[in-house]
Amino acid sequence: MIGRATEPLGIAELAARLARATGREPLVFASGPEAIESIGIVTGGGDFAIHEAGRLGLDALVSGEPSEPVMGEAREYGVHFLAGGHYATETFGIRRLGELVAERFGVAHEFIDVPNPV
Repeated sequence: MIGRATEPLGIAELAARLARATGREPLVFASGPEAIESIGIVTGGGDFAIHEAGRLGLDALVSGEPSEPVMGEAREYGVHFLAGGHYATETFGIRRLGELVAERFGVAHEFIDVPNPV
């Protein structure tokens, strides 16, 4: 997914927003522009998308976890990379899926949170 900011924000603000959303401090490779306007989001193990983010000229990529090469790749592309945690970034989708299934089929659902530090 690609989002566009209505007003540019800095890397500290983007990191703070990600921390609030996931409940944990993200790992940040601050390699992009001062004013962030375009942000790619790939949950879980989405660090591979740094190449697409670079080709698309995005200012930042938010994902779950990094691989070792992504630090250098983010610097080479001039893209901020933020890792919010594999598990922490994937829970948004599955929670929403549970809500949609419950609404559509009239069934009860419960999301069981089993925090994972990865």
